[in-house]
Amino acid sequence: MQAESQIQSITGLNVNDVESFVRDKSVILFAPRFRNRNALMTWFTSFGTEAYFHTLDTSDTTLIPFLSNLVDKFRDFDGNFGKQTTQALNTASVTVDDCVDALVADLTKAKPKPTFIILDSFDYLQPSEDVTAFFLKLVSKLPKGMQLVINSRDLPAEPWSTLVRNKKAVVLGDEKSLDGGIFDPNKPDTAHLEVYGLAGGNVYVNGLPLTTWDGPLPKHLFYYFVDHPMVTRDEIFDTFWPDLPTKEATNVFHVTKRKISERLGFELTAYSGGFYRPSGQMDVHYDVRNFETLLGTISFEDEELAEVPPEWYSAIHLYRTPFLTRLDMPWIERRRQQIKQNYVGILIGIGRIYKALNDTDNAITYYLRALREYPEREDVHRELMGMYASRRDIDKAVEQYKMLTSILKRTLNISPSKTTRQFYKSIVGSDPS
Repeated sequence: MQAESQIQSITGLNVNDVESFVRDKSVILFAPRFRNRNALMTWFTSFGTEAYFHTLDTSDTTLIPFLSNLVDKFRDFDGNFGKQTTQALNTASVTVDDCVDALVADLTKAKPKPTFIILDSFDYLQPSEDVTAFFLKLVSKLPKGMQLVINSRDLPAEPWSTLVRNKKAVVLGDEKSLDGGIFDPNKPDTAHLEVYGLAGGNVYVNGLPLTTWDGPLPKHLFYYFVDHPMVTRDEIFDTFWPDLPTKEATNVFHVTKRKISERLGFELTAYSGGFYRPSGQMDVHYDVRNFETLLGTISFEDEELAEVPPEWYSAIHLYRTPFLTRLDMPWIERRRQQIKQNYVGILIGIGRIYKALNDTDNAITYYLRALREYPEREDVHRELMGMYASRRDIDKAVEQYKMLTSILKRTLNISPSKTTRQFYKSIVGSDPS
């Protein structure tokens, strides 16, 4: 019963739904950007079925060491496991086909026979042609009744996209990823660019992280292009090189743009009709765009809502860190403040709905989250003071007022407004000291 409750909370599906979802699939992948993938892994290792488990580490970066370590680990489950794989690995001219055939033979003879072959921290195994070929061939020959389960911080598009499209693999948690993830078989079979401006500025090309930029300028221009899908050359020059003559700015721009293309392996933009626009060579998944799309569905005017709209939760789910928090340019700072204001507006809106529903616990939670972003918001402090007073917790209301007073003095060198002082007096019966 506990396992059923756990899988329901992780995936939103009951155990029967999950079993039906993964049935007849040779590979079960956990979406890399799915927040609960480690909890999902725990469920797979504990839910009453036989599982062989290997957690990769820095010694598993290439195929042969990975297979050697796999055999050693699987001997914890079957002391005689891996004779044919070991023999194949000790052959000087071993091929990918040899490795697959040997491992399949060992899995077929394994006692007890595993239902799940679980590979955790799979991203330590570096992508290569050999690795891709190995897993494509392994999946085609995997003994009946066995399923490969993979948990990884990063997953390259191949071979997994091919297996998903051929209905050999399924991805759990993908529907909770940005735009439904990159392994959706209904998405175009094209290159995928994932950009997380609200989650540390992380960038992934076809599922793999992009970490080197050949200097800060290509990185900054890349984010500017992603955040401005239709921009003129003059706007770019005014943002990045306002003091350079046009000829020099043009040379620097084209060199920088070329470096971006080299990093991505694709052209990010194309020039058309006087604007730089997305080239169409990549399917771009951008969390800020999704956040602002959700924001367009939100109205803070309706105070009669019987519940919080799901779009509001989806929007705050996307906001994990301030916009491009590790970068600093004037345009980034302006966008950071704009997005943060919108995020705080949603938090306050949710708090007000909970307050209207007399759910003060949840209302206080969301108001406090808003104050973590903008601690000087007097209106939010007043809301909290009022709710504490409604719960007859006058001490907390007084403490909230003192906190506001300290914040305003420290950050703006001002005192609380007359409105706030009068509100305080209405609660405690006297003027603030």
